[in-house]
Amino acid sequence: MDVRPLRGSLGEAAFERLREGITGGKWAPGERLPSERALARRLAISRPALREAVRRLEGEGLIEIRARRGLFVRAASTDGLGDSFERLIGTDFDRVNELLDLRRVLEHRSAYLAAEYAGPPDIADLEAIFANIERDVAAGGTGEEPDVRFHCAIAKAAGNTVLTHLMATLHGALAKASRLLASRLMDSGHYRDGMFELHARIFDAIRAHDPKAAAQAMDAHFDFVVREFSQYRARAGES
Repeated sequence: MDVRPLRGSLGEAAFERLREGITGGKWAPGERLPSERALARRLAISRPALREAVRRLEGEGLIEIRARRGLFVRAASTDGLGDSFERLIGTDFDRVNELLDLRRVLEHRSAYLAAEYAGPPDIADLEAIFANIERDVAAGGTGEEPDVRFHCAIAKAAGNTVLTHLMATLHGALAKASRLLASRLMDSGHYRDGMFELHARIFDAIRAHDPKAAAQAMDAHFDFVVREFSQYRARAGES
């Protein structure tokens, strides 16, 4: 993409402030940025100048512009490490298991730290995302998109920007397998109810600032996912 230099100090300053917010963890991967009007007002610049800043952010791979939906933060490693992981894993059940093991280690610590350090804005973000999961599942959906945002928001609340982007990358690497499994497993009321209950336990523990309970709830979440995945794999005739 051909990105021209920004014209004027205000546009340049807007780009730098937005870039700092993204790389500094103000907005997590998958999170939607405020509207164009709200950003222009917040940064005290014209909307044409803001659009130039946005085009530059898109050119650097920091945001994704989704038609009729807005601006969304991308994981820092989406175009490199994430693509390599996705090609490695695909829908290979053995590789999926290995990645789940890795995620368990990272997310155990992530939940622990989130419960310890989450501030009111973090709790509000998690509450809103959890409500989206509830609505999506109640409507018969898989809850896949808000689930990714939920786990990334936990990493963000833990106060580690690198971990936040790494978690988004690992979720992306599981994209193909996740869609396959979600389409199969979400047909089961047992699976839907179990996943919802476990997300609720994680959220409640973080909201209560109970690190030990949050880590235990996250472990229970992965125990459940791995067990259900193994049972699905057996039914599918995999060894």
